[in-house]
This record gives sequence, structure tokens and C-alpha cells, in this order.
Amino acid sequence: MTEVATLLAAFHEATGREAAIWERRDGTVALSLLGASSSEFAALTETGALVWDVNAWACQRGLSAQLVNTGESAGWLFAEPGLTPESNRLLGRLVPFVRRLASERDGAARELVERYQEINLLYAIGELLGGGAAVEDVADTLLYELATTVGATRAVFLLTRRAPMTLAPMTLAPVATLGLRDREYVSIALDDPAHIAVRAWRAGGACMEDDASSRLADPLIAEDGGPLLAVAISRPNTGVNVTGQFPVVSSRRVGTPQVESMGATPSGVLVLGGRAHGAPFTAGDRKLAMAVGTQIGVAMHNASLVRAAVERQQLVREMRVAHELQLKLLPKPSVVEPEARAAARVVSAESVGGDFFLLARLDRDRTGVLIGDVSGHGFQAALVMALALSAAAIHVQAAFDPSIALEAVQRSLADELASTEMSLSLCYAVIDSRVGELRFANAGHPHAFRLGADGVCERLSAVVPPIGFSNVPIDECVMAWRQGDRLVLFTDGLVDALDARDQRLGEAAMLRALSRMSHAESPDKILAEMFAVVTAHAGETPLRDDQAVVVVDRPW
Repeated sequence: MTEVATLLAAFHEATGREAAIWERRDGTVALSLLGASSSEFAALTETGALVWDVNAWACQRGLSAQLVNTGESAGWLFAEPGLTPESNRLLGRLVPFVRRLASERDGAARELVERYQEINLLYAIGELLGGGAAVEDVADTLLYELATTVGATRAVFLLTRRAPMTLAPMTLAPVATLGLRDREYVSIALDDPAHIAVRAWRAGGACMEDDASSRLADPLIAEDGGPLLAVAISRPNTGVNVTGQFPVVSSRRVGTPQVESMGATPSGVLVLGGRAHGAPFTAGDRKLAMAVGTQIGVAMHNASLVRAAVERQQLVREMRVAHELQLKLLPKPSVVEPEARAAARVVSAESVGGDFFLLARLDRDRTGVLIGDVSGHGFQAALVMALALSAAAIHVQAAFDPSIALEAVQRSLADELASTEMSLSLCYAVIDSRVGELRFANAGHPHAFRLGADGVCERLSAVVPPIGFSNVPIDECVMAWRQGDRLVLFTDGLVDALDARDQRLGEAAMLRALSRMSHAESPDKILAEMFAVVTAHAGETPLRDDQAVVVVDRPW
């Protein structure tokens, strides 16, 4: 392994001693070379790695032999004699750490390469739908972009239609087709359960056909009997003041087409086929198509809300519904289990806002926690929030350091923030229970604290202004993480809450409430107490700003 060989070369340069590590792999008795400071020393120790009594062999040759954890299994560290045996033990402890870093780097690189086309497609469709054009006007482009990405050569974009001024049942009518060579794709009655588009529409999710029966499911798209993929154009179910209410995905049963339900009322269907060499659609293709269908569905739904609001002079209320749809992108607090416990809530004010959070289970030892607050209100703030959340969800998984993740989010949002003259505060923290550290990067977010077991709150101070004010590098900070510590992040909507006399609650009141919480309280209890403090202060006074709270701990 290149990284281990580099580590051993540095060991040789620092101590003047040769070293080599041999690792047992796949449960075999024989060892294989993991790395050496030189090829000569690797050849010298190869015999020792294969003998039964490694220690005796090394002693006879004046070498030290130490059993080490390589990060994936066990192995032997051979080294030339010296006056600092502690350096051997330090070297042995560094090996699994170096291998973990290399594995995370390689995994992140592979993930970015694999997801590049999908991310590109989703951003392109987001821009297309965000331009204000009706879905019907850009249907051909949407269909082409999706089909090209998943390798389909034939496709159809269907929307629900009802004949005007009649009581005739609705149909699925084509608004765009691809690869049909001027053949007409006729409308489909919604009482035709054999057609794959109808089944996807009824399921509100995705259907797949992988065998010859696909020709019956859609004769035009699957004219050669190849696999079919149909996804409903849906939007997520609505729900207020509850984070993480997600629909259930049904399992695949033997002998039946695969169906995944999104639990929403569809407004149309996308059907794709004609894959090269009859290759089946993958689970990744299905998820990507469902994401595109949801994007289109949300865009269509939001457009209908705007039209209805203008007609009924209730734009503010309908835009709040649009914001609540955006909140469905927020993760469940349970995503960080079982290593960590979390409680999180976002409460929307009367106007559309931009508060959000993200939770990430990075590995067994590390939990990522992010909170953000977009400046201003209105639909533009909600759009920036959605873009920021999408970018953060990608970058926190790809970057090892919090500062690198926030800088990547800053680059992703630079153009949007510059054109809208908006900004957002972001704080991203990583709890590492293995080394007892809390590493964080804070771009202008004022209310981020480590709540110690002794009730003392220590602020995760901001090191740069909110994103959108500048492009300066974002430094990473580190503080100790002890047993019983909690991470408490919230937005200014809580401390800016006003009572009937227009008096602010203030941060000091919130910190006093937190300091009174006992070590035994759960994150859910802490979150409930924080909102209870706000309610006791504000009473019936309407909210002036969105409110978001995230509380996370890692029980030992």
C-alpha cells in the first residue's frame, strides 16, 4: 500500500532504521507485504513473515518483531534495533490511522466520480425548472437529459389530462417522446392496469419490468422486449412541524415487477426503455429517475400553488406550504443511530424562510451535525435553503474535515448568493468519540454550543462571516469531547422571539435553561425544554422568524 510504504520511508528517514509490515489477509496463515522502507528490507523479512515462531526468528537476526493492528486485520512489524522502542509502538498505532484516511479519501473520490453525472443532471433540471418555464415547455429537454443519463434510447413523458368540459375519466397523455421514429404514442386510460405507466401512477413511485413481458407493459417503448423503467411524477407528502416523515418503500417480491411507492398523488409518469444490449436498469437508475420525477412534481405543484395564491390573494399561505415541502428534505434524527442520539425540529414562521439542518452518520466513531440559516424570507430564501441543503448533503460525505466541507458548499452556492445578494450562516461539527474531539467550522453562525455534563455551555465560535459576505478560507477548530457532552445548535428565531411587549427572549435566557438540564436528560427532552422556554416567553405572539434546533450526543 503506497501510504504505508511512505510512512515507513519517513520512519527510516527520522530514525535511520529500516522497517517492514506484513499482514495476514482473508484468514490465511501466510502473510503478505503491506509496506516496507526499502525493497531490500522487504526481501530480508519475507522469510520471517512465513515462519511459525516470528519472534524467535527476529531475535536470532537482531530484529524486533511486533504484532500490530493494520486497520483491516493483524500483521507483524519488523524493524532494525535501536534505542527508541517507543517509536516502534508509535509506528504500529499510526498504521491503521493512515489506512483509514486513505480508504476514506479513495471512497470519497469514487463516490464523486460515480455521482458526477447524477449531480450534474439534478442541478441542470433544477435550473431548468427554476427558470419559470412551464413543465410542458421544457418536457423534451427534461426527457432527453434523463434518458441520456440512464442510457435509455426510447422514452415518453406523460401528464394527467381530462377532456375539457366533460366528465370523461383522466388519461395519461404524452407531452414529449424520444426515439419513436415518428410513431404516435396515444394517451393511456388510467383504468388499464396492464400498462406499466398506469401501475407506476397508481403506486405513486417506480415500476420495473426486466423480461419479455415488458412488450405487453408498453409496446412502443419496449418494442424489442427489453427492460422498462416507469416513475411517477410526484411530490413528497406534506406535513408541518415534524421532521423526517418519509413514506415507506415496499420490498421486491419474487415473480412480481418491482414497485417503489412515494406515497403521493402523481401528476404524470416517465417511461424509459431501449437500453443497449438489453441491459437492465439498476437500483441507481431507479433512484435517479425517482428524484427527477419528484423534482418535476414539486415544480408543478409549486407552480399550481402560485397560480392558486394569485387567484385567491393568499400567496403568503401557499408559499408557506411550498416551504414545508422543502422541509421534507431534512433527515430523520434516527439517521445517526445507533452510535449517536439526536433530536431536531424546524418550525416555520408565517413567511417562507430558510432554516435547515443536516445529520450524517460518517462512520462508527464520527457523527456530523450541520445547521444553517439563510438570510431574509420568501420563496428565494427557500430555494437557497434547498440548494444549500443539497450541496451540504454531498460535501459532508465527501470531505473528511469540516472546513473543507463548508468551503465546498461556499463554492457551490457562490453564483446563486451573488445574484440574489443573500447570505447564510453555517456551522458544521464532527463529533469524534474515538479520539474525544469535537472538530468544527463555523461561518457566521452565532448560536452553537457544546453543553458539558457539568451544565457549562461553551460556544463554537465563528471564524469567518456568513457565506455570501466573503470567500475567505474557513479554518477548522477543535475542542475536547468528554463523556456526557452534548452538541446544541439553534437559529436566531428562538432568541429573537418577542413577547406581547416586544421584548426579546435573548440568548442568556436560553443558556440558563440549558445549564439547568441534568446529565441524564435525553436530546428529545432538551429540545422540548428549549421550545417550552420560547413558548413561555412569547405566549400567543406570532413568530417573526423560523426556528430550528438540533441536539446530539453520543452515549458511551
